[in-house]
Amino acid sequence: MSSQKSSHHKADSKMEQDSNRKAWILQPSGLNFVWGGDSRYWVIPKEPRMPAELKMVSWLEVTGSFEKIESGKTYGISFKISFKPDAAGWDEAPVFMSAKIGKKGKTVWKRIKSVNQNFGKLKGGSEPVNIPDESDGRFEISVSPTALNQDTMLQFGLYEVWTGRWKTGFLIHEAFVHEV
Repeated sequence: MSSQKSSHHKADSKMEQDSNRKAWILQPSGLNFVWGGDSRYWVIPKEPRMPAELKMVSWLEVTGSFEKIESGKTYGISFKISFKPDAAGWDEAPVFMSAKIGKKGKTVWKRIKSVNQNFGKLKGGSEPVNIPDESDGRFEISVSPTALNQDTMLQFGLYEVWTGRWKTGFLIHEAFVHEV
């Protein structure tokens, strides 16, 4: 039996409800990070309210799941992000979000152009921003009203896996899900 540490970070199942935003919040420890188990690529905080820091990857894949959804409702999904001043590789990297309901559900994709369009402004160590932003439009997924006895786990993610370019200096503060 191997005692080798995984190169991926598996989420803990903690999430918190934010009554001011009417949203469920997943801190970085509640998300899955491909290459997140290797500190050369990601630093996943153990302390609450601290961002996960991308050191460098060519394959960005951060996923989460949410069980508290109801049939017939629509949910919005967002990430709160920022960039370190020395961030690189994001100006032309096509960032996408995805979501689906259940393992067999149809995956919905959305290009998040605001990451590329605002990279120069965000790179200066500005306050965290939510993506998608107003220029991208909302990212939402609806649960079928007939999903009563079906797998209704909301699975979502943030990706840039297509360019093969190295990316650095990205901070993920949280992900959040809210009923629309």
